[in-house]
Amino acid sequence: MFGSAGHSEFDLNFQVFGVPVRVHPFFWLSTAFMVWAGDDLQLTLIGVVCIFLSVLVHELGHALVIRRFGYTSEIVLYVFCGYATSSHFPFRRALAVSAAGPGAGLLMGAVIFALQKFLPAALLQQYPGLNFAFQMLLFGSITVNLLNLVPVLPLDGGQMMAACVRQYGPRGRSSADLALQISIGSAGLLALWAAQCQNSHSAFIPFWVFQWLPTEDAVLLWTLQPSARFEVIFMGYLCANGVIALNQTRRMF
Repeated sequence: MFGSAGHSEFDLNFQVFGVPVRVHPFFWLSTAFMVWAGDDLQLTLIGVVCIFLSVLVHELGHALVIRRFGYTSEIVLYVFCGYATSSHFPFRRALAVSAAGPGAGLLMGAVIFALQKFLPAALLQQYPGLNFAFQMLLFGSITVNLLNLVPVLPLDGGQMMAACVRQYGPRGRSSADLALQISIGSAGLLALWAAQCQNSHSAFIPFWVFQWLPTEDAVLLWTLQPSARFEVIFMGYLCANGVIALNQTRRMF
């Protein structure tokens, strides 16, 4: 999303289910910035660990499906996010690889949500750090993965949209142009929506997204909102990147 992460002497390297994982130091710094809890260093560290686990599970979803198709994959955690290296796949496999990350993350969120409901409310009130950990895990696994499904490149939703355009849309360069145009339009609309939410102090994710759940559960998940200010910057950045990429492809032909 923010380019490939070069190697550094401070990288953390390990394996999960045989998949190599490399954590760039910028991942820790950007995540700490995102979850910063003021003067409470303990809550900040808890938030960093929770986001780390959420992103790792998401990327494992991609990597394990890639391996299932017979290819090697490495997970790299970088600024605010991560990526799993892969090859180009046919349509159905490309959809499966892209959907596997959000699917794994949302499944993790469902497990965390069920565990939180199982625990006594008094226990969560007694240990604020534990309650904060559940909130961060739910935010990282549910909120972030839902946002990752919007049709904006290079998010997973954008990758699925681009695969569908290549399969069912116009052939050749027109297909790539159309995918970029959809991405630019979607990112631009979301950036404008985020700006409206910022100005009106309203939620970025509408309540109807969770309305199918029992009211108490829907309200709990709805409160785990991303920062509207961050979404203005983030979606604006992706929109600008899309415009640059579209102009570059047109100059090539």
